[in-house]
Amino acid sequence: MIESVDVTRLDVPREGIPSVTSADIDDAVARLASGYGPFSVDTERAMGIRYSNRAYLIQIRREGAGTFLIDPVGIEDRLGPLADVLASDQWILHAADQDLPCLHELGLFPPEIFDTEIAGLLLGFERVSLQAEVGEVLGYGLAKEHSNSDWSERPLTPELLAYAALDVELLLELRDRLIEMLRRAGRLEWLHEECEEVRLREPKQPATQPWRRAARQEGVKDRRALGMLAALWEERDRLARRRDLAPERVIPGKVLAELARRKPRSRADVVNSPLLRKRSRQRDAARYWEAIAPVWTLSDEELPLRRFREHPAPHPPVRQWEKNHPEAAARWLIVRTSVLATADDLGIRQDILLKPAYQKQLAWDGWDTPDEIPILLAALGARPWQVENAAPGIVSAAYRS
Repeated sequence: MIESVDVTRLDVPREGIPSVTSADIDDAVARLASGYGPFSVDTERAMGIRYSNRAYLIQIRREGAGTFLIDPVGIEDRLGPLADVLASDQWILHAADQDLPCLHELGLFPPEIFDTEIAGLLLGFERVSLQAEVGEVLGYGLAKEHSNSDWSERPLTPELLAYAALDVELLLELRDRLIEMLRRAGRLEWLHEECEEVRLREPKQPATQPWRRAARQEGVKDRRALGMLAALWEERDRLARRRDLAPERVIPGKVLAELARRKPRSRADVVNSPLLRKRSRQRDAARYWEAIAPVWTLSDEELPLRRFREHPAPHPPVRQWEKNHPEAAARWLIVRTSVLATADDLGIRQDILLKPAYQKQLAWDGWDTPDEIPILLAALGARPWQVENAAPGIVSAAYRS
């Protein structure tokens, strides 16, 4: 916990609203290179609006250089010099795992990161949004009403540009204060380990059958209906990519699931469906029929299975352990109780101390002797600080059981 402070609202950057950099990227790179210290970095995307998750704006601030708002669209092949400059010092980000993937797509990679969100989690902050941390630590109030705006629009309004610039305006000051707090708490090394894991994390692979979630939510169980849903999903993706729209903006997945569940038998069934009555949906109705018509000719062997797991679970659900796997259930009680107690003592969330997946896997796999537990946790992927803090309590509880 930190002491509350009076909040001063900040609507405009202290140095004014920067202009957008695009064609003059070389000048921006030269000025950033002439600055000193770490780079405060953020991105703005158009998630839920455009098809891709690309960056439509990159905000960079550096002492001695100022703040730059870079429009990367159309100058992707000119960002090499920027990548070289950015590789020269630490990046300060908030929720880095959200920004790094789209920056990596542009060839921009940090040599080191400081994630202010992770710092807040390790310090036990109740709220870890950038607005909350800046308000509670520095005493400034930042607007948050533009976070879901369409950042692909051009030109961007002065209000959006001010919002974007403010996202990096205070990151350096925030980092410096958080470092002091982490050092006093003896947790600065924890931060370094967590940030390095995020920096080196492999990109998440997309689901191979993304339509399965809609099938579960809407109760689509018939195998031919599942095949139709898969075909409709692929057609929607083609339309979304062609129009550069988020798929849900073309047609909601739940509508496709309901259409598939009804198993239309003719073009008329699709075109006249009340599900497609809206003009924006009606124009694609014929395409949807063309997508699902071939599914009627598939054999049972060619249809999707009713049950499918993208990543098969390494163990049964915990709720089944007490009845079917009592020894694992006993170990789960040891692990879970210990982790909760230690996290409470440290004043942090239990999932920050040790991933629930690691907790469950340790309990399921078990141990020959409790002294193995630190090694087993490290093998699962727990960082050194997590092993150092979580393992002793589990070991002690295991010996007492």
